[in-house]
Amino acid sequence: MQTTATISIVTNSGHFFFSTEEIVRLEACSNYTNIYFINKKKMLTSKVLKEFAAVLEPMGFVRTHRTHLVNKQHIAFVSNNGNIVMKDESVAEISRRMKSGVMKVLKNAA
Repeated sequence: MQTTATISIVTNSGHFFFSTEEIVRLEACSNYTNIYFINKKKMLTSKVLKEFAAVLEPMGFVRTHRTHLVNKQHIAFVSNNGNIVMKDESVAEISRRMKSGVMKVLKNAA
């Protein structure tokens, strides 16, 4: 179920608020998370991806890999080699372990 909500993100620069529709994908980087937005900007936060997944999955995001959480509404296509290509042309991997579940979620979204 896709719903628009506001999420707060804390960085070393301050406390930011974004609509979930603005977020294209999130990528884990050790104990940090890079958040990529539709305007091609990215933000680094010290929250781990698992915490974002708990909040964002009910809002239309899909965990595709231990390092990737993507917004379904920004997916362009799934390539033949099993990666998700986003509308901003960035790529998110789908792990072998999660592939069948991810594909089922994406087919139900279509």
